[in-house]
Amino acid sequence: MHQSQDSIAERAAPKSSLEIGPVLTRLAGMVDMSERTLVLIQPNPAAIPSPLRYYDPELQNALNTEPFDTDRFQHARSRAKELNAAYLKGLSSLASRLSKRTFALFADPKEPMFDSDLFEFSFGDSIQHTAVKSRRRTWEMTVQATFCSFDEKTLHLLAYRGVKALSVNVPAERWFASRRIESLLSHELTDEKSGLMQHAFLFASGAAISITFERVRWQTKRNR
Repeated sequence: MHQSQDSIAERAAPKSSLEIGPVLTRLAGMVDMSERTLVLIQPNPAAIPSPLRYYDPELQNALNTEPFDTDRFQHARSRAKELNAAYLKGLSSLASRLSKRTFALFADPKEPMFDSDLFEFSFGDSIQHTAVKSRRRTWEMTVQATFCSFDEKTLHLLAYRGVKALSVNVPAERWFASRRIESLLSHELTDEKSGLMQHAFLFASGAAISITFERVRWQTKRNR
């Protein structure tokens, strides 16, 4: 599901300098939430990867800028809703290429991966049988990712097959002082040329991942 735009738009406007956007709520106990710090952690438009077609950082900017501007926030929220509606329309065209379970998770209005943490990301060549009788084996590039929900109760396991392209960018200059990738700010599943799909992720640190592939499976399990 496209993260942060529509869900943040439904949240109430902050009433004080410490009531910031949901992606940044955990920072309150970690850093000095002064006006200067709030300015430093604004999303950097230049760091947004091109694959995220429906993400606009203006909503986070409007939520986290001091002093709070109600008109700016309302305009950003309206734009976020428009972008989310456009994203869901495009996502519906991919339903026939996904399992019912996987599509339901991507289209879930509760946005199950919102503000989750990336536990593990791996890629490589896996061995798969092309035909049982011939026992011929082929190498295929695969990608796997594991996210943990914000409440740490659920693990989201994503497995990609038929991977054609992979891009990972973890910038040396983070949006704020951190050695972590930080929580998931936004992600989008979109249609690509020649029957491929693309899943792009943007994290609160400015890190970005983009995967172009043929098939994806999304499973969930309890985090014990």
